[in-house]
Amino acid sequence: MQLTVLGKYGPFPKEGGATSSYLLQANGKNILLDLGAGSFARLCRCIKPEDIDVIILSHFHLDHTSDIGVLIYYYQILFAKGHTKKPIVFCPEEGGPLAETVINCPYFNVNLVRGGEISMVDDIDLDFFEMRHPVPCVGVKISCEGKVLAYTGDTNVCDCLEDVFDGSDTVLADGAFLMRDWEISKPHLSVEHIVGFTNKYGNKSIISHINPKYTEEELQKAISGLGDRCLIAQEGKTYKI
Repeated sequence: MQLTVLGKYGPFPKEGGATSSYLLQANGKNILLDLGAGSFARLCRCIKPEDIDVIILSHFHLDHTSDIGVLIYYYQILFAKGHTKKPIVFCPEEGGPLAETVINCPYFNVNLVRGGEISMVDDIDLDFFEMRHPVPCVGVKISCEGKVLAYTGDTNVCDCLEDVFDGSDTVLADGAFLMRDWEISKPHLSVEHIVGFTNKYGNKSIISHINPKYTEEELQKAISGLGDRCLIAQEGKTYKI
């Protein structure tokens, strides 16, 4: 498995950046994890959008889904020319008008999911978790080729985070805050929380959903001492899982 970071920021990008979106390639399948602002053009540099096999939308906040409408426009033109392949979409049921648009899109095969459900696409196992966010949000563990990638989506501290980290080779994690700015009432984890989970379970973490107000120096200081076991996501970079 390999993971390419298309966008790493939230809730808005730094100049020239994009918000949360990631392309996982596993067992010959192209799996898109969210499609935030500015990520569609970056996706097109990696693959043709018609080659997407699976789309997992963690939730319907716009910094994770704003370019899904652009993708629908793209598919509208493709299908008018005779294209028939529909990506399989996994998403929560609730999410306002955008959720309704995605769920009713004629170019997607939509599966509504919630925490505790398990699905399979060919030889790829998908294990979903209910995360802690102001709107319904699912995390997912993706198992394939003897490896496990977990994606937290957006979340603050919750019981299922232990299950997300436990047994995962790599965790793509929400690290929107530094601990100095974090509170239990906020909708995201801190970088330092992820460091703690990484130390506890001994896996590798890629920290994303980066608040654009933080400098690279501040972020690197928060993960110092962990070497390549805890990384700040870099846009355009591909990571081997």
